[in-house]
Amino acid sequence: MRNPNPFVASPTDPTLEAFGRRYPIELRHFDFGANSTRETHCFTATIYLNDEPVMKVSNDGNGGAHNYRPLHGQSNESFRTMLNESFKKAYESLDDRIRERYKSILEKGDHDLSFSLDYVITELVNERLCLEQMRKDMKSKVTFFDSNDSRIYFYKIKPTEENMKYIKSKTKKDAGIIWLNDLSEHEAFVYWRKSTEAKS
Repeated sequence: MRNPNPFVASPTDPTLEAFGRRYPIELRHFDFGANSTRETHCFTATIYLNDEPVMKVSNDGNGGAHNYRPLHGQSNESFRTMLNESFKKAYESLDDRIRERYKSILEKGDHDLSFSLDYVITELVNERLCLEQMRKDMKSKVTFFDSNDSRIYFYKIKPTEENMKYIKSKTKKDAGIIWLNDLSEHEAFVYWRKSTEAKS
């Protein structure tokens, strides 16, 4: 049975095992506000470190930084400790490519830690929404990855066995096409994350 929330820590989760858990921070109890999303994603979630809840995070969708607040019943001292620990873990998890891209921000003293956590949280939100969109599209459309331009393309027909067979018969063999509907979810997600654009 597919894990309905693949970004919850699970050693048997195929999506994360295949794509690789990139960050020590996880988001659970995620609630996305699509109607309030404008400049940034509007959401609320609980941040977990080492499989333990450490604080709440949210964004109102109007383009500002994320807001961090204590869990219900959490003391201010515990919250500050966990916030600093999350800053540290987030910064340590950034690879050299990301640090170079945002070098001007990361060199501004204390900004490096707060920016790092915002960056990681944003990445986790994007991954989650990306997977949800992939599931929605692949359920209703024939979907393929073109390795020639690294884009995702769709045929707006249900991916039934008959439809898949017909579409494939009209496609040149060895054309660099990877039919995502034929793959397991975690394999399809790897290609989905590699894509530069999706086109109908």
